[in-house]
Amino acid sequence: MRVEFGKILDDPVTLEREAERFGRRIYEKERQVRMIYETVLKSPDLAMVKPRLKYQAARHRELIALVNFIDKLVDEVRKRGPVGSEEFEIAREKLLNFLEAVVAYARYYKAQEREYEGWSL
Repeated sequence: MRVEFGKILDDPVTLEREAERFGRRIYEKERQVRMIYETVLKSPDLAMVKPRLKYQAARHRELIALVNFIDKLVDEVRKRGPVGSEEFEIAREKLLNFLEAVVAYARYYKAQEREYEGWSL
């Protein structure tokens, strides 16, 4: 399925669907996903976000698809307006919402897996 990156920032349903898709696929890397979230959170102007995320993806190959996806979302945020503008800040907040949702879904699916492993048959 092809996703319009602008739609993720504009449509909460699409944002949640894509976040769940990634969270389900990479739940074993929840800690690293949280580090990605923190990297974006700590960069109000998104400077150096892309290289830092590429570094994390190089260390944890399972994150490559997510990092490439975020890379395109960062481009979309930058298209919305200059750093510091209201449009930029709104788009950046939505990017953070997406990453927070990925972390939440990864945590959820990790807990589900642990619960399943604890079942005795």
